Amino acid sequence: MSQEKGVNSLVVLLCVLFLMPSATAHEQETLNVILVEDESRPGNVTDSAFVEGNSIVFRMRDNTENSSMRVSIDNNQNGNFSEQGDNVSTWLTRTCELNDNGSLADEGCAVSYERVFNTTSRGTYHYKIERKINDTLVDVWQYNITVHPDIHTEPGQPAIGDCFGTNCAGDASSETQSDSKWDSRNTLIGVMVFAGFGAVILTLSIRKERLIRSSDSNEEE
Repeated sequence: MSQEKGVNSLVVLLCVLFLMPSATAHEQETLNVILVEDESRPGNVTDSAFVEGNSIVFRMRDNTENSSMRVSIDNNQNGNFSEQGDNVSTWLTRTCELNDNGSLADEGCAVSYERVFNTTSRGTYHYKIERKINDTLVDVWQYNITVHPDIHTEPGQPAIGDCFGTNCAGDASSETQSDSKWDSRNTLIGVMVFAGFGAVILTLSIRKERLIRSSDSNEEE
């Protein structure tokens, strides 16, 4: 009886593993923005792949002697880059001097600046790049960052804009539903075949063990 339960448990476990929906979660991605002597690359960030939860790292790559740059992001989107709550970096330089221990000789020195956009930060943000040479402001550039919503659609689930009911266009919808049903049917058949194969192997193993035990019992008699 316990052996039969083992077979049933194996079949159920295999079905659960194959039919369990896969969870999709957005992993944070980082966009590098390179600051050179005459611009920010890229300047305007508009790619729809840049979504909530991602981050931007501004990297100072201006090789001009005694140059430095500062990044300011207008978080409240009011055109003022220096209010409380806005992101303002230190003055970034091309390199930072290290001491004998490999640590920064000046703790305030930085070559890059990161801004992480949280999961509720969709919208368009203005940012400003200021450039100094020998502590004299020589350039100011302004750009935009567009943070798109992070939307996940599970397979087989309706997406935003999908049509329902008898008034929807039938051909494309029917083809999509048909393909989805066909894929689901094939997946289910594959799982059942695999589970059945595992059950057969386990059953044969149990039967072989019983035959061995029966043979041993006959010899003892």
